[in-house]
Amino acid sequence: MGVPRNQFDYISPDVKSNDPKVVAEYFKANFKAFALTEEGYMDLAKQWVSQRWNRTGQVHCNRYSSVECKLLIMGDAAHATSPSIGMGMNTALRDAQKFVELLDKYDDDLDMVLPQYSTDRVPEGNALTDLALNLYCFDTKVGMRTMLGTVVRSGLHYLFPSIVDADPNTLVGRQEYTLSDIYDKATDQGALTKHRAINQRIRHDFFQRETGMVKEEKAGGSVLKYAFAVAPVATCAVAMFVNYQ
Repeated sequence: MGVPRNQFDYISPDVKSNDPKVVAEYFKANFKAFALTEEGYMDLAKQWVSQRWNRTGQVHCNRYSSVECKLLIMGDAAHATSPSIGMGMNTALRDAQKFVELLDKYDDDLDMVLPQYSTDRVPEGNALTDLALNLYCFDTKVGMRTMLGTVVRSGLHYLFPSIVDADPNTLVGRQEYTLSDIYDKATDQGALTKHRAINQRIRHDFFQRETGMVKEEKAGGSVLKYAFAVAPVATCAVAMFVNYQ
């Protein structure tokens, strides 16, 4: 169950309970994929409460190999990210496949293989981490509009493929497109730029509140602030009306 950190406080307290019976009842009422036996729900609940909540981190590297040290990194060591687009394992496997291809191409000459491995795979790893974070928007309203736009664009692309580009969301996982291809299309269409700005703002606002750098705003303060903001506009409007008269 993936939950954005800024939404963690809104999760049902039953899910965060340390009592397996409470957790089992929650899953029994809300888990709709398929029914379990009573023993199954309790086994799930016991495993659930026995492990901590994980926070998925991200790893970004500007190179994946070192000729001097004769080593390379791949998979999560190079580009750990959230599983939101389901391409983490696929990208790791592609890292290994590319390495083998380069070993064959350069006859196991690591002085040639290692720099080329970084050249080929760094764009894909960084595209993976950015797409996983920003292809979807943390703002639910914007996210819904994006989903609607995906449906519309996909329909227009189906009818007019030479005129309308495919939506990047529909290209993830297709063999003929690399992640850097999808990143390029998502950037060109403006989705990544828009989502990145919104997501960064939401993450930063949450960080400020979580660390106590910014205090929660009181209702009275916000009303007063609104009054100060409206007053100059109202004054100008009255002045213009008087002059007009």
